[in-house]
Order: sequence, then C-alpha cells, then structure tokens
Amino acid sequence: MRYLFLFFSLVLLAHTVLADDVYHTYHNPRFGYSIAYPKDILYPQGDSDNGDGQKFVSKNADASLIVYGSNNALNQSLQDLYLEESRGGTYENPAKVVTYRILKNNWFVVSGYNSRKVFYQKTILNKNQFKSFYFEYPESKKNIYDLIIRHIANSFKG
Repeated sequence: MRYLFLFFSLVLLAHTVLADDVYHTYHNPRFGYSIAYPKDILYPQGDSDNGDGQKFVSKNADASLIVYGSNNALNQSLQDLYLEESRGGTYENPAKVVTYRILKNNWFVVSGYNSRKVFYQKTILNKNQFKSFYFEYPESKKNIYDLIIRHIANSFKG
C-alpha cells in the first residue's frame, strides 16, 4: 500500500511539473534565446545589468537556474568550450564530478555533481554567440528537479 501511494504521488508530481500551463517563457531579446521555467518553483530575479540573461531561484534558494548569452569574441569552437566545461575535479573546482556529457553539431550538455548539488548545463552555438543555461539543485531533491530539467532543456531555443 505504501509503495502504491508513493507511485501515485510521483505520477501526480510528474503531471504537475510537466504540464505546459505550469511554465512561463523567458525570452532574451539581446541574444535571441528563450527558455521555459516552472513559474511556481523558480522565481525570476530580473535581467542582468548588461541584458545577457537572468537568474531564477527557488523559494528557499536551494535551486537556481542561470540563463545567459555571450558573443564568441575569442572565436572559440563549440568543441573547445565543451572540453573546457566537461572537465571535472579541476584546481578551480575540485568538487565537480561530471557524470554525463554529449556534444552535437551546435550544442552540448554537461551534467554531474558539484558540492552535493546536481548541475546541468546546456550550451548552444548560433551565429557566433553562445547561449547557455546552468541549473543547480540539491541532490536530495533529484526526483523532483530531474523531471523539471527535461522540460527546461527541451524548451531552450537559441
């Protein structure tokens, strides 16, 4: 009985966080990207001063979504940035452990763990501009946020 209740609770939660009316879309006019975020879970903190993106934070500030664009002033290839971002355990960030990474024609994803938090980063290269989002949340809430990250990642256009 307990497992049945847990199963139905997870099904209800999945339906709740995956329904389109649960999400708002943030559009960045400077870099021409958009992303959907769960409006009752992550709260916009206002556009950055230079207009490159925005940060979204959960009520208790244990989860955050940062979305931003940048001009590729150094003419870095997508593969170069992918290799840089997918390194774990560096001197600058010894607690970063990469557990998943994939590189496609114009985008990449890197995810894993960083100081007891799960992180997920997706970056798109389009018209010599990088458009990225970085989502971080507590490992203890992985069941909830993993459902949300799928929707966010699929909605990210640039």
